[in-house]
Amino acid sequence: MEHLVLGIAGSPRRESNSTWLLEQAMREVRERGQRTETVYLSKLNFSPCRGCGSCESSGQCVIRDDMQALQQKILAANRIVVAAPIFFMGLNAQTKAMIDRMQPFWAQKYLLHTVVADRTKRRGLFISTAGTKLKDVFACARKSIQVFFNMVEVEYGEECLFPGVDKAGEIVGVPGAAERVRDAVTGLLS
Repeated sequence: MEHLVLGIAGSPRRESNSTWLLEQAMREVRERGQRTETVYLSKLNFSPCRGCGSCESSGQCVIRDDMQALQQKILAANRIVVAAPIFFMGLNAQTKAMIDRMQPFWAQKYLLHTVVADRTKRRGLFISTAGTKLKDVFACARKSIQVFFNMVEVEYGEECLFPGVDKAGEIVGVPGAAERVRDAVTGLLS
């Protein structure tokens, strides 16, 4: 089965550790003959959710920006990889703002009772890095990604989490990091 794998790079830094890991994953996906597209949130022009509630009656956001195109890409893909760093024990601002803008999908699903997508055919992978090695450093981010995947009907399938990686490029020196991501791609594509 051919897959369209959408990679979402959440880091504001182009040369970030999480972006490097995403690029390793997407390279592996392409080497396995699958189609890929990567979106860098730092290059998009989008506003955070206003909490206005307009989407509750229409299932559409009233804010017109780059988010509509990203939402269409999310719906078109049957595999999604989100890579984001941890800032202050949670997802970085760009990634969290993107997730907050998924509110129209919540409205479609729970208020308007429409089908967003067929979950049985969609899987996700979460890749993250954190500067600290605190025990629960990924707990909040994991919950946000699980909710994001749920809203867009993606099964939370795999995760690759790397604590103690702070400086840009530091992940390259972490033994087995690229291999862990490539192994996770196997599960993602199954």
